[in-house]
Amino acid sequence: MRPALPQSISSCAPASPGRRRALQRLAALASAAALPHALAQPAVTVARRQLVVGHLVDRVGSQADLARDYLAGAKVMFDAVNASPASHGGLRIVHVVRDADPDARGAVAQATALADAERADILFGPGDAVLPALAASPELARRGVQIVAPLSGLAITAENVWFTRADYQSEIDAAVRQLHSYGLSGIALAVSPDFAAGTLASGSPWLTRLETAMSTRAVPLTGNADDCARRIAAARPGAVVVAGDTLAYGSLGRALAARNWYGFLVGLSAVSPASAREILGAHYAGGMVVTQIAPGPQESTLRVVKEHVARMKQYLDEPPSPATLAGYIGAAWLVRAATGMRTNGVVELRRVLQTRIDVGDFTLDFTRGLRGSQYVQLAPIGKSGLPQRA
Repeated sequence: MRPALPQSISSCAPASPGRRRALQRLAALASAAALPHALAQPAVTVARRQLVVGHLVDRVGSQADLARDYLAGAKVMFDAVNASPASHGGLRIVHVVRDADPDARGAVAQATALADAERADILFGPGDAVLPALAASPELARRGVQIVAPLSGLAITAENVWFTRADYQSEIDAAVRQLHSYGLSGIALAVSPDFAAGTLASGSPWLTRLETAMSTRAVPLTGNADDCARRIAAARPGAVVVAGDTLAYGSLGRALAARNWYGFLVGLSAVSPASAREILGAHYAGGMVVTQIAPGPQESTLRVVKEHVARMKQYLDEPPSPATLAGYIGAAWLVRAATGMRTNGVVELRRVLQTRIDVGDFTLDFTRGLRGSQYVQLAPIGKSGLPQRA
């Protein structure tokens, strides 16, 4: 209903043409003022876009502890996006999690099913056990599935695999350089034969160069850790770098301690710090050190760390770890990239992934290739099993 005009205007005698035009303008203004605010203003809507992220989690293999934390870190990021889609360009993440089949062929079948049945655009965070088969799968490549932020540090080259971390070779190189910078010249390398097969193979050009830099030969870490410990302890190195998983790291540390060697025991990102501390025991007297391929919880001044700690508490009420942060960073990069998508499709998805993105005082750069980070930092492990500032 049109609002009544003021008495002085509505009940006057016949008006002149000029006065009638003035009255009409006033009436129109009064009607507009009475419209509901939502009708008077253009509606602001956020287009709801969906990205389906498949996630195969290794819950039984050597990376089980790390995979669980990696999943937790990614999940809190995706939960935050879905809780506030307007802050992320209307993006919604459908996070479909499956326990990975330990058989590589079974894992490929799972990934294919995620692409077909769930319409997964992305396969997030696969570990060492299944990544080679997924990267080599022509079925996934044909479907345009992009494998992003692998937990794995294997050196794999594939057109659809996007690494947010350094590989194991780079970790070892960086660890040796940092140990040398601390004044440690005596460094031994123990290599588990089943770890990163081919990448760290005896006689490879990379390993030969590294052995020259360390002035020593790599020692194979076989099933009998005592034999490996005997050979290493005899040389009395200041540090031992272990290319292996958590069990290999802990077993060698115990065997070295039995021979009264307590130097710096360095593990790669494949080692779970908390589990390694349990294996070695709270009273282990040696220096426990691991390489981190992303900032850890101890880097508390970084924006991405502060954000992650707050979201872990908000959505899971669990403490952060190096692996939860690595998973969170991978998910944060994916989300920020996906908000820039203008259309659907593989071509557009690859375009937005191939960018340089700051996730909060930590930058991932995919403008020059499919490995967005070469960050490696040594971090000592405290009695609690948590990383400390170096």
